[in-house]
Amino acid sequence: MIILSNFLIILGLLFWLWGTLPIVNKQHSLLYKLHTLTVSDSVGSLILLFGLLFRVPDYWPLLVVTAISLSIWNTIFSYIIANVAEKKL
Repeated sequence: MIILSNFLIILGLLFWLWGTLPIVNKQHSLLYKLHTLTVSDSVGSLILLFGLLFRVPDYWPLLVVTAISLSIWNTIFSYIIANVAEKKL
């Protein structure tokens, strides 16, 4: 279980890195950069939470509430940022 937990945590960190790298690329538009950043942040964070769930299964209620809150918050926050960015373009 520890190996699976470590794999999921590393995979979540790789998603974070993958979403951050397009920010420095000058060829992509701002909306593309925001999309990759918010999606990879959400997916990476959820994968990290599942990795923690395998590591400490006693805290599953707290981790499930955190995953639901994270999903809702990131969706709403990315929608707001995209609307603001679109109005500035």
